[in-house]
Amino acid sequence: MTCDQLQQSYQQQLVKAGVSQQKAEQAAKTLSVQELQIIGEIWQDWGKVVGRIN
Repeated sequence: MTCDQLQQSYQQQLVKAGVSQQKAEQAAKTLSVQELQIIGEIWQDWGKVVGRIN
């Protein structure tokens, strides 16, 4: 994935989690490509853990 695709994907996930569109966009744009790649690798696992806690 390109940096833009990673940012867009992260932004969409934040919005799904209840973050406002504007804040999600700001958060996604502040992350480096490496940070976005790490988030992309763990996002699914992280979601499963949070789901069990709730």
